[in-house]
Amino acid sequence: MRGAPIVVALLLLAEADLALAKEHAVRSPSGRRIYNPDETFAEVLDQDSRRFIVEAAVGAGPEGHLAMGLGYLFKDLPGLAVYASVGLEVNPAVHYTLSARWVFNLAGWRPYIAAGYLLNQLTAVETLSHNLYVEAGYSWKLEHTYRLTAGVGLRRLLHVHVLEESELRAPDTDPEFLEEQLANIDPWLPTIALRFSRAF
Repeated sequence: MRGAPIVVALLLLAEADLALAKEHAVRSPSGRRIYNPDETFAEVLDQDSRRFIVEAAVGAGPEGHLAMGLGYLFKDLPGLAVYASVGLEVNPAVHYTLSARWVFNLAGWRPYIAAGYLLNQLTAVETLSHNLYVEAGYSWKLEHTYRLTAGVGLRRLLHVHVLEESELRAPDTDPEFLEEQLANIDPWLPTIALRFSRAF
């Protein structure tokens, strides 16, 4: 009889993927069943309670040519999310972005608008640039928690800071010429990005 509890435990584990907790006292106060006999726990979870997003981005977007980000969905403002991302560009450069994106549900259509801040570190020449950007696009619902997003936008360079260790600050560099070249940089840059995300 010592092995009886082990046998019972193994039998229960064999059925653990089914939401059979109702058969063991999980019922409504009136005695009605809460779950169907063949429902799994994954199916009865509240999928709309998900608040975080993991996102991968590719293209020529604010996040760089290849990036990963983490987002947060606001419960009281449906469709609004904020994101923090880190990405790489082939310059080479590292992009750090903070953004907000609002997806609208217009009779089943899902356009969005976004705005954000980008800190761009050009690692080859050791400069930092501050940028703002705006974007518009569309979000496709692939599954309940999976999205594919495509967007186009415009990035605006605000300021370029040359770090002290940069080659551009070498003793033989003319400071006035450097400032003139920095001032002549075109501040506007178009962006295009494709993003794949999952909420959890």
